[in-house]
Amino acid sequence: MSRALKVGLFGGTFDPIHTGHLALARAAQRRFKLDCVYFIPSGLPPHKSGRGMSPYLHRYAMVALACGQESRFVSSMLEAGNDLTGRKRVYSVDTVAKVRRQLGREAKLYFLLGADQFLTLPEWKGFSKLAGLCEFIVAARPGFTLAEARKVLPASLLPGTKAGPKDSILLRQGAVHLLRGLKADVSSSEIRQLVRQGRKSWEKKVPAAVGMYIECTALYRSGQARSRRKGAGQK
Repeated sequence: MSRALKVGLFGGTFDPIHTGHLALARAAQRRFKLDCVYFIPSGLPPHKSGRGMSPYLHRYAMVALACGQESRFVSSMLEAGNDLTGRKRVYSVDTVAKVRRQLGREAKLYFLLGADQFLTLPEWKGFSKLAGLCEFIVAARPGFTLAEARKVLPASLLPGTKAGPKDSILLRQGAVHLLRGLKADVSSSEIRQLVRQGRKSWEKKVPAAVGMYIECTALYRSGQARSRRKGAGQK
């Protein structure tokens, strides 16, 4: 290629993946002209207990089905572990560093996340290192401002008074970009609850193939389909 490869990295439990996830990825791909977006189902996310989380291969299967109709979306097993069970605790900084090694120094990496996740970044393992490996694309909820985003960034990452483009904060390495105009009216926990209640309204909140998978596996209706792991889990 005549220019650097531009890749979005979108991690999460995806339990299940839903239309909100896909809308964020599509908007990021269009605005930043990403060559592809990796959807990365988490192993054991550090910020969650892991109890009640669906087994990794179920979550990966739903991601693969959702990405199947999107030419620029890639379902990734980066956090599956060697045994493909996703039982190992994995940190974002390690996942992004692995992608950096695979794609080389010239590739431009963009880490997709929500505003509430972004506000917890200082608590993440290796946050300063992560900021040097990729740029951040933050799905900004209504009222979320650059000033609010700047508050969570250590002074060591900020290049003095250098101003960035509209809706962006330039860092010494990389940048933080706010992505506005997305509606956050769906959540995975809401979908799971609706399925357990036997209500049909959840079906429009997931891609059709994912809905069929949930129906065929009784994933959120049967205790047999839930993970009994005691370990924990992202970022």
